[in-house]
Amino acid sequence: MNGNNILLDTNTVVYHLSGNQQAKLIIDNRVVFISAITYAELLANKNLSSDDKKILDDYLSFVHIIHTNDFICERAAYIRIKNKLKLPDAIIAATSIFLGIPFVTFDDGFFSIKELQIIKLSVQ
Repeated sequence: MNGNNILLDTNTVVYHLSGNQQAKLIIDNRVVFISAITYAELLANKNLSSDDKKILDDYLSFVHIIHTNDFICERAAYIRIKNKLKLPDAIIAATSIFLGIPFVTFDDGFFSIKELQIIKLSVQ
């Protein structure tokens, strides 16, 4: 992977779509990946209007969705046990490790994962 690639946490996509400037600066002009878990979490939002759903669908058409494999599942299990994360978060983190690219998040809960390259954003 090249230095232009990033993996987004679910909250990062939500903030980016909401116009967060930090997210915009980090994400724009990058090759964006998301975990299949993030994909499912975004689609599972029952409060989306039809306009919001269209915006989300357009957004998702430009990202690369990474589905789980044995490495991701095994690493996620290890991360979950060692760092006491929820399984979806552990799978998302393991996806970043699998790809060897930075993980962009607003969530402090990932800092205990030593092998994760984190780009931490804050709500402004």
